[in-house]
Amino acid sequence: MTVSYNLDVSSTSLVAFLKLQLRWRGSVWKSVMRELFIFSILFATVTSIYRTNYFLSEEQRVFWDNFSALFDQKLDYIPLTFMLGFFVTIIVGRWNDIFLNIGWVDNTALLIATYIRGSDEKSRILRRTTLRYMVLTQVIIFRDISMRVRKRFPTLETVVASGSFFF
Repeated sequence: MTVSYNLDVSSTSLVAFLKLQLRWRGSVWKSVMRELFIFSILFATVTSIYRTNYFLSEEQRVFWDNFSALFDQKLDYIPLTFMLGFFVTIIVGRWNDIFLNIGWVDNTALLIATYIRGSDEKSRILRRTTLRYMVLTQVIIFRDISMRVRKRFPTLETVVASGSFFF
């Protein structure tokens, strides 16, 4: 999805940066905001109960220390950075595969121009028609990926009406 953020990026301030992070349609912050808020409230509550002397006795505090040490001992065999490394590698690998599998017309157009030789009318029309069909295929694929292309060509009739893909 193509969204322009140029005006928000041009001003450099903390408020503009936070505004940009919350406006971003694919923002990680927007997708985890509720969980982050719940975690922060629960963490602050547990920390305030543990750190103040009003809520827990010394025996309860020792029990809590032993309980947290047990979890630390049992869950410490897989480092979090190791797991995050695998996660990031998988996500970046998927994005790279998607990007590499998009049918780009450039290399094929050069091959067609190389192998269909001739300066006569029949060769020129054959090259042009082949490339027009390839560009048409690319437009149909990009309609499913990009909102800007979808707005330009909302239906297949608008693709045909543009006249740039057919004689």
